[in-house]
Amino acid sequence: MPEMRLDHISFLVRDLDAAIEKWRKLLGILDPDQAAGITYGEGLEGGEHMRWATFVNPQGCSIQLFTTLSEDGFLRKILDRRGEIVHHVAFLSSNVTETVDQLREAGIPLVQEENTSPDTMPWLSWNFVPPDYVGGALIEVAQRYNVEGDEWVPVPGDPQ
Repeated sequence: MPEMRLDHISFLVRDLDAAIEKWRKLLGILDPDQAAGITYGEGLEGGEHMRWATFVNPQGCSIQLFTTLSEDGFLRKILDRRGEIVHHVAFLSSNVTETVDQLREAGIPLVQEENTSPDTMPWLSWNFVPPDYVGGALIEVAQRYNVEGDEWVPVPGDPQ
């Protein structure tokens, strides 16, 4: 049985830099330790060019902000239709393939037929439970990772 944990809540935003500053100010009061640790990333997934920043909380749930750099991708369409939103709640698994198989076996719907990953971190794969199954936000199930400095890296011993 894979090890699981709630990892982050992710917000789709229009202006990543402005959102980072707002969250840094807010977390500076609500959770100063979390405000101090941020990781950045950028990559292509499903043809969508994305940038993200994650306020890392080593004792609990992190806050992730992300935006699209694509002018005509699916995330731009979401922003245009719904505005800035809570996009997903992420759970990390020590074996995402096995966890996704368990979800399928339980009859839980998934958004993607195959797990996907960003081009910059092919070892990091994920899939999603659709928002209508749980009441409004996607549920992401992803391969777990460690944070080293300002990068996400594979957990030693996990399937790649």
